[in-house]
Amino acid sequence: MRVLFVDDEDDIRELIEFALMTEDDIEPTFAATGFDAIATMETQAFEVIMLDVMMPPPDGMEVLRCARANADLDDTKIVMCTAKTSHESEKTFRALGADHILHKPFKPLKLAEYLRSIA
Repeated sequence: MRVLFVDDEDDIRELIEFALMTEDDIEPTFAATGFDAIATMETQAFEVIMLDVMMPPPDGMEVLRCARANADLDDTKIVMCTAKTSHESEKTFRALGADHILHKPFKPLKLAEYLRSIA
């Protein structure tokens, strides 16, 4: 399973990479900015995209809009990773096309299991 992880925090990307390094069925790709994510989505296919909501522009919401505007990504599951836990925030994410919401902090060692459950 090809997964794109988008997060502007170096520590988070490294933690995810470490947590998934022994998972043979998960092929992670990482983007540190919304711009990198948008460029990567234009040239590669993914089964899952995990987007940090709070990033410098373009933030996760804008990347979500771009992903959902790309017909090639119609079957891609998009997970918004956020510390925002309000019902209104979740409603907004879903209205923009998010398939799932993963609340931060999450357990990196459970990430592979989570990805398999939604793909």
